[in-house]
Amino acid sequence: MKRIALAAVTLLSACGQLPGPSVPYQPGQNLDSARAAFQACAPTAPKSGQNAVIGSYAGGFVLAGLIGVVAVAVSEDDIRTNGEYNGVDRCLSRYGFERRELTGAELQRLNTSTPEQRRVLLDQLVGSGLQQTASNSF
Repeated sequence: MKRIALAAVTLLSACGQLPGPSVPYQPGQNLDSARAAFQACAPTAPKSGQNAVIGSYAGGFVLAGLIGVVAVAVSEDDIRTNGEYNGVDRCLSRYGFERRELTGAELQRLNTSTPEQRRVLLDQLVGSGLQQTASNSF
């Protein structure tokens, strides 16, 4: 019964939407510390993606036989990508960071800022999560 539940969760996790533009967030941190944590975690992505695919194939076969395997094969790229995102997120959480989705206004502000303004804004988003604080500093 535990295997079936695990397989179902694995298949359902592959159906989730991929995150949009985001930054690692941890109070008191800055862009440099977030970048260092991300660079340390990035190598875990391929293995996490591969594990998600393997788990989905196994779960698909246990739950639905060959039909489950075919269903996983159709969405293998999405499953792999979602697994990679989740693996990096798990790794970043060990460094104390969590994913913070950017709002449309924040993304627009980043895209229209000079490199210096962008760095200040990203420092604020990583460390405090507040765009207004960064906006007021310009």
